Amino acid sequence: MMEKYYAEEIVKDTQYRQEYLDGLNAFLNREKENADNRRSGYIDPKKFRENPEFYREELKKQLGFPLTRPVETPVLAEKIFVTQDGNVNIYRMQLIFFGSMKFYGLYFEQTEQKKGSPFILSLHGGGGTPELCSSIHMDSANYNHQTRRLTDRGANVFAPQLLLWSEDNYGNPHIRTEIDGKLRQLGGSITAFEVWCMQGCINWFIENEKINAEKIGVAGLSYGGMYSLFLTAVETRIKACFSCSWFNDEFVMSWPDWSYRSSADTITSVEVAALVCPRALVLAMGNKDEIFDSSVSEENSCRAEAYYKEWHAEEKYKFYVFEGPHELDKGDAGIDFLFANL
Repeated sequence: MMEKYYAEEIVKDTQYRQEYLDGLNAFLNREKENADNRRSGYIDPKKFRENPEFYREELKKQLGFPLTRPVETPVLAEKIFVTQDGNVNIYRMQLIFFGSMKFYGLYFEQTEQKKGSPFILSLHGGGGTPELCSSIHMDSANYNHQTRRLTDRGANVFAPQLLLWSEDNYGNPHIRTEIDGKLRQLGGSITAFEVWCMQGCINWFIENEKINAEKIGVAGLSYGGMYSLFLTAVETRIKACFSCSWFNDEFVMSWPDWSYRSSADTITSVEVAALVCPRALVLAMGNKDEIFDSSVSEENSCRAEAYYKEWHAEEKYKFYVFEGPHELDKGDAGIDFLFANL
């Protein structure tokens, strides 16, 4: 016969769990304030201007392997012609890193190359692919023809595949946070890994496609906006960055794959934006964004702008809020700013 042990309704212990949760959140908020104070002692606009490369190296260490090693120039595995579409030839490309890993992307090459044609990386967001942000799979509801708006202005564009696709839509099952966890055990992160690969792609295009190395830009939506910001902070050959629908407060949106050890003490997204300075940076957020609060973005923008003011480079920085949800701005302000600075 089974023993009958004491039992009671769940409601009797609900308050204890809630008090623990409330206390934990209050503790985290207090510690965040302390971290803000420590960060202001670690980096500010004046300190950054005195030694920007020190902080760039610190960001690489924060993100980890493989950004802590020299950038590799990959080997071309294949470049397959897909079609000519209007003013571009479209190619599927695979570039080999680490001897065997194939990094994939779409390349949109202008059919009539001009000396001043810029080269831009077009970075998709969560659930996406190069095809999706390039209007090949469908007319996406939030990319608003991201890649083709860049090619229509005469840019050569590379749109890489990041570890972000939806397996419901595309198959190829994977768990991004698990792969990120394995990279963290090796001293790195998925952010570091993909930023490093994109740096290598820039190497390859400069060496093999004779792109204009003085006119390299990047544009991205959502996760692509995050990657655009981090890539430009690390890669100084990029002259202009358009980051749309991501710039916010990571302590508010603490997703595990963009939360890095001790970042609150040292380098948050504000300081990442500062590392773009004095190069051109435009940040945009929708006023009806269902994921991020644009008012928080606006607050952080003021902090980022202070770095540009210290460099007397205010004309190279732009933040604006557009009318719309979580999407690439349908208006031209961000893309205009990007091209004006390439």
